[in-house]
Amino acid sequence: MTTHLLPNNPFPRLRPFVLIVLAACPACSGEPMAPRAHSRSSVEAAARPPGTTASPARRLPTGRPDPRYRKSAGFAELRAVAGEVARASGRKIGWDIKAGSNPGPLVRISGNVDDCTIYVHPVAASKVPPNTWAFLFGHEFAHFTENLGSHSATSPSNELKADIVGARYAMAAGYRIEAFLGWVLTEPDQQTASHGSLHRRVQAIAAHFGVPQAVIQEETRRASRYRAKR
Repeated sequence: MTTHLLPNNPFPRLRPFVLIVLAACPACSGEPMAPRAHSRSSVEAAARPPGTTASPARRLPTGRPDPRYRKSAGFAELRAVAGEVARASGRKIGWDIKAGSNPGPLVRISGNVDDCTIYVHPVAASKVPPNTWAFLFGHEFAHFTENLGSHSATSPSNELKADIVGARYAMAAGYRIEAFLGWVLTEPDQQTASHGSLHRRVQAIAAHFGVPQAVIQEETRRASRYRAKR
């Protein structure tokens, strides 16, 4: 399945962040792969009250600052982010991360909840902020944990369900939903029969979690400034 947040060619503007499906290319990043991670966390996916977010100065174990508006440290950090989100889901997820194809979508996932592989665009891996990756990984994991179908057998309704469940996972791991929504709104509004309208999904997610429009608008401006500096 694929997450189309960006069109089909990732740069500039990460154009192939496209839908969340990456052509399954086993190309490796050149870094040693992390061992399969299995979540044993008892964290409740929906534990965080609607509309609440992590502390504004959240730091990763490496001591890196708030991951909303900075480039990620590449595949090493993405593996750490995916592990946090998987654990926070409260489900046992067997996962791995590999480099996807270039050109190709931003991210896609294959397999099943016990043994899945996330394919990440090799350039986007070090361009997209860690906070954004957390919600993308949550969305992909949710397709398997909630049996919401594959990229070729999905619907706007299922995609929104994966958005909401995946957002709960990412929020439980300490990531910022308002920053993610603002980032997505800096992308063109994509609309397909299988995935619906990207921007309308953002508004539905915001309404579900009680995120004020003024907050999203400010985060969108911040994300735009971040992109302009890259």
